[in-house]
Amino acid sequence: MRYGDVLALTHIGELDRAEQRAVEYTQFSSAGQFLGWAIAKITTGLVATHRGRFPEAISAFEQALAALAAEASLPWLLPPRVLLARCYAVLGSIDQAERVLADAKEHSGQFMALHDPEVLISKAWVAAAKGGERPGMELARAAADSARRSGQFAVEAGALHHAARFGDHTVADRLSALADQVDGAVVALYARHAAAVADGDAQALDVVSVEFEASGLLLSAADSAAQAVPLHARSEGRTKSVQSASRALRLATQCGGAATPAIRYAAQPLPLSSREREIGSLVASGLTSREIAEQLTVSVRTVEGHIYRACIKLGVADRDEPGKIIRRDLRLN
Repeated sequence: MRYGDVLALTHIGELDRAEQRAVEYTQFSSAGQFLGWAIAKITTGLVATHRGRFPEAISAFEQALAALAAEASLPWLLPPRVLLARCYAVLGSIDQAERVLADAKEHSGQFMALHDPEVLISKAWVAAAKGGERPGMELARAAADSARRSGQFAVEAGALHHAARFGDHTVADRLSALADQVDGAVVALYARHAAAVADGDAQALDVVSVEFEASGLLLSAADSAAQAVPLHARSEGRTKSVQSASRALRLATQCGGAATPAIRYAAQPLPLSSREREIGSLVASGLTSREIAEQLTVSVRTVEGHIYRACIKLGVADRDEPGKIIRRDLRLN
């Protein structure tokens, strides 16, 4: 019941109250009560994840999983595993994230289907960490659809917010409708962010970033500022762009060095479109142009065109070079 209380408070953006309840629950349990102590750690990690304190969240979830290993509490292993995978992906620890998701495969059956949207969200973050913003968007939208089918409207809103942070321009209206269905003010803030992304409104993204920070959602604040960077660079010049980038990087540092797609671009922007970056990453992973075309549902000619333009922009001749540069960019940021 206490876990459900903290979960609900995080979904509606009441992070201060959620953290207070998590602290109370931690004091209520003891280390000798393995299950109760583990659930208390899960609530701590849950709040830390929403606040963007990812190293703290990882520590709490790993401790919870260690305590649960002493109990026969298989269903309780899934919530921390799913969130832990997301935390590792946000920090760029892809191998760790994939390890945790592989462990989570032991949870199956209809009685675990409630968690399907959160599993998809974690997979979206892993895809994004690999440089695939478009697969991240698609997985986040799939998570939102899954959540809607099961009546989890707050989870649906969160999934759509993740999609918007990956650059999805299509989710603003859906979030606006959900703002009337979900308690609290946070979904309306998600909707305003998504609208700013759709409109390419750099100033609105900067304003929303400040509001996210005031709400305690530090990584959302960082992403919103980072998404303003290329828009300012095209319209208002370097000063505004640098200001937004500095803000994004400051907030990312507070999140333990988070490396989301938007933050990576703000830190060291390559002169490539998101599609060119995505295809370059797929080339670097060893796929042929035909395989990439089949995966992205486009023509081989379209793929080759993106590779050619990426080579021209980066001043390289080898079709493999853009992918190598993109991978190097991901590691540096």
